[in-house]
Amino acid sequence: MTVRWFFRHSILVAALSLSEAHAESGVRVFGLVDAGVEVSSAGKGTQTRVISGGDAGSRWGIDGTEELGQGLSATFRLVGGFSADDGQMGQGGRLFGREAAVGLVKRDAGSLLLGRQPTPVSLTNSFVDAFYWMGSGALISLTRSGATAVQQVLPQVVSARADNAIKYYSPDEWKTLSFSVLYAPGEKSPQLGSTYGLSARYLQGPWDLNAGWGRQDGGNGATGHITSYSLGGSYDLQLAKIYLGFTDEKNSCTTCTGSLARAADNFRASVSEFRLTNLGVRIPIGRFTAIAQVVRINDRSNYQVNPGSRNATWFAVGGEYSLSRRTTLYGSVGTIDNRNGSMYALGSGGVQQVANSVGPGNPRSTAGGIGIKHVF
Repeated sequence: MTVRWFFRHSILVAALSLSEAHAESGVRVFGLVDAGVEVSSAGKGTQTRVISGGDAGSRWGIDGTEELGQGLSATFRLVGGFSADDGQMGQGGRLFGREAAVGLVKRDAGSLLLGRQPTPVSLTNSFVDAFYWMGSGALISLTRSGATAVQQVLPQVVSARADNAIKYYSPDEWKTLSFSVLYAPGEKSPQLGSTYGLSARYLQGPWDLNAGWGRQDGGNGATGHITSYSLGGSYDLQLAKIYLGFTDEKNSCTTCTGSLARAADNFRASVSEFRLTNLGVRIPIGRFTAIAQVVRINDRSNYQVNPGSRNATWFAVGGEYSLSRRTTLYGSVGTIDNRNGSMYALGSGGVQQVANSVGPGNPRSTAGGIGIKHVF
């Protein structure tokens, strides 16, 4: 009896201690799981695949704060991505590939965080996109599919994060106008040099206005870099929310690899540059939200041999249906014409098409899908 009472008492004390520690630190576990089915075609027959992240990338995370007194607190955030379709870790197998940062927050002075963090221009781009990066209307779903490699139209927006980052956020108390500044030293990497970023957001009444800028230098002081900007926002008419955005990325980086690589296969250019202008709308109808967007793509790249105009217009429609506060069904379809070897390919949100997915003869690229997102 005494032994049994001792163990019960010990378990109770441990549970109370854990609850007290969590209350003091404010630690929480969160995440979301996103999976769907996509059907696409681009001159090579119909392709069907199960995907993860058609609306938002599947993830799990831990964050927390500790009050230090006088409006000062310590904070941390660890977020790891994964694929719900096959269970693999995202961001190249990193444990916390989406975010890993720690820092201090002062209520009236803002926050300063160190670690792997989202770049300002990538967040700005999501605010000017009527699809909020969902489905085949999302600005990040567009790539150029070469025979052996994929070229990003928006490399800095797609790469989305910077290692070794020092990032300042303005105070949350500044509800109308906020801004962020990021600097990440290259640390003598042979591929990537320093990263810079700025963003500002104005929220007042029906207006949501955004501006973001970013620069990625080449490695070891190499010539060439990537510069990007994203401007625009939305106006809420109550019956509908109208979106207008301008995003431009110019890439002359000779050492950048992966999603930041300048060009591949028949896309060889001394400078790659793409400008996207999007006009979209979101219309709430009860639990359902209808979405439509048209995007004009201007290819301003300096090709070694002039291929002719590779400008194109992209149309997309979609919708989201809220089953509950935490569970959403979504779907979309998008289409774009190819010309002069442009080889544009549409994926679903951050789930892009692979290399060699566009057939010969400048075929129309079309993609559509449905999915479910659950937040916890």
